[in-house]
Amino acid sequence: MNVLFFAQAADAAGCTTEHWDISEPMTLPDFWAEAVRRHPALDAIRAHCRVASNLEYVAENQTIDPDGETAVLPPVSGG
Repeated sequence: MNVLFFAQAADAAGCTTEHWDISEPMTLPDFWAEAVRRHPALDAIRAHCRVASNLEYVAENQTIDPDGETAVLPPVSGG
């Protein structure tokens, strides 16, 4: 799974992209558990972020495709 981190999520993770060797679909809670295990600083912003898999926001009852691209998106504002 390719994981992309944007804005504050990239700062917390210390990178903008990484590959996770995941072979099974993940639930959103499982994704966050793995993300925080790898990058503990993400826990502080987790409640404010959305997760998208293959360009679609992931809801609590959906799974994340292990062969796709997953993005961690903190809130953004424009001006």
